[in-house]
Amino acid sequence: MTDPKHRTSSKFVRDVVALGRKYSKTGFPNPMREGCPDRSSLRAMASRDSRLTLGDFPVSHIVSCSPCFQEYAHFRRMSFLIRGLRVAAYFGVAVVIVVLARSVWNHSGHLAERRGSETPLVHGQPPATTKQQAAPIPPFPLRVDLASFSPSRGDAPDSSEKVHLPHELRRVEFLLPLGMEAGEYEIRLQDSTGTVLIDKRARGRVKDGITSVKLDFDLTGATRGSFTLMIRPPGLDWRRFPTVVE
Repeated sequence: MTDPKHRTSSKFVRDVVALGRKYSKTGFPNPMREGCPDRSSLRAMASRDSRLTLGDFPVSHIVSCSPCFQEYAHFRRMSFLIRGLRVAAYFGVAVVIVVLARSVWNHSGHLAERRGSETPLVHGQPPATTKQQAAPIPPFPLRVDLASFSPSRGDAPDSSEKVHLPHELRRVEFLLPLGMEAGEYEIRLQDSTGTVLIDKRARGRVKDGITSVKLDFDLTGATRGSFTLMIRPPGLDWRRFPTVVE
C-alpha cells in the first residue's frame, strides 16, 4: 500500500502523463467543470512543489477530467519552458563570467609582458642622478720658500725679494722664515687698496727645524699684479711679504 505522505515519484508522474495524453481530448469531458480543483493546485502539481505530498495532489480527478488534465499539461509545459530559460540564463551568465575572466587574465598577461619588455629600455642606462660622482681632483701643490725673508745678523731682508704666486688654484705650502714656531697662523692676501682677497687660518707644523703652513690659494679671480702676503704668528704682529700674482 502506497504511503499518502510519500513524495511524488517521477515514474508515477510519467505514467499519469502517458495515460492523460491518451484520453485528455475526448476521453473524459466535463463541460460543467464539476469537482475541479483550483488552478493553483494544478500549477503546484505541474511544478512539482516539494512542499506538497502525493496526497495533496488531485491526481485521481485529473486523470478523469479532460479539461483539468489539459490545463495541467499546459502548466507542465510552462514549467519546463521556465526551467529551460533559467538553465540557459545560468549557462549564459557562466559563459560571460568565464569570457570576462579570461579577457582580464590575458590583458594582465599582456601588460606584464609589455612592462617586462620595456624595462631594459627604461633602466638600460642609470639615470644621471645615480651616476657615481668622480672624486674631486686636489689642487696642484706649490711650495713657496720664505726663508730668504729671514733677517741675517740683524740686517733687514732684501726689499727687492718678492713672492710669486700663479693666477690659478694651488695647494700652497709656505716654508716660513726662521724663528717662527708651531701654532695657529693667520694668512691674508690683500691688494694695494687694502682689499683682502684671501683670509684663512692654518696650523704651523715643524719638520726638520722648519715651520710650514699649508692651505689652498685660489687666485683665478684675482687681477694680475702686486699684492701683499700677510702672515701673523701666534701672539705676534703681522709679517708682510711683497707678492706678485702672475
